[in-house]
Amino acid sequence: MKSTIFLTKLLLILVLALFFACDKIVIVGPRASQPGHDREGEPRTPIALGTIRGNFGSKYRTFTQHIERVAPVDSFSNCYFYGTCNGTISNQINLIRCDSEYVLAMYINGYPLDSLPATLPIPFEFGKHTEIQFYPFNAWNSTSPQHYLLIGTYGSSIFITDKTDDILTGTFSGTLGSPTGSYMPVTGGEFKIKIFRKDMSCGK
Repeated sequence: MKSTIFLTKLLLILVLALFFACDKIVIVGPRASQPGHDREGEPRTPIALGTIRGNFGSKYRTFTQHIERVAPVDSFSNCYFYGTCNGTISNQINLIRCDSEYVLAMYINGYPLDSLPATLPIPFEFGKHTEIQFYPFNAWNSTSPQHYLLIGTYGSSIFITDKTDDILTGTFSGTLGSPTGSYMPVTGGEFKIKIFRKDMSCGK
């Protein structure tokens, strides 16, 4: 009889212990605030032809305008310069757009357009590099405190993913610096620009 009562009590204690263990309440304090990012205006749609866009610092920007106002279709803003003259070989891709305040200019130097896109990783070669420049209209000079610049390598800062019909689609990112030592992170950059080819050979 005593053993039965003892077993009953033991069973009751185990049931209660199991019940309270499963119903345990954990109080979590307030979470630390995470670093914010102003994504106001960030699109959720595929990039349109003629556009460069991305996060510049804490602001998402979309650039769709040519810097030229005379002949914006076949222009310096979206050209591939190629050819040889007096021993100088031209291989430069210009990807330039602006909005009402800023200019975003990207250059791919030293790579024949028809050799791109290349397979990652891309080995460094002398004379081949990329540039990303971000500046207000009145700060076009690279010595201006508001002129941000990154000289990098193709495949790390700028990368073309497709060039069907000379429409260059790709991505870009990196940390741009100014002459005063300020830095601007650029993330999520993408572009879709129709390129026009210009032969810079002697006599052309």
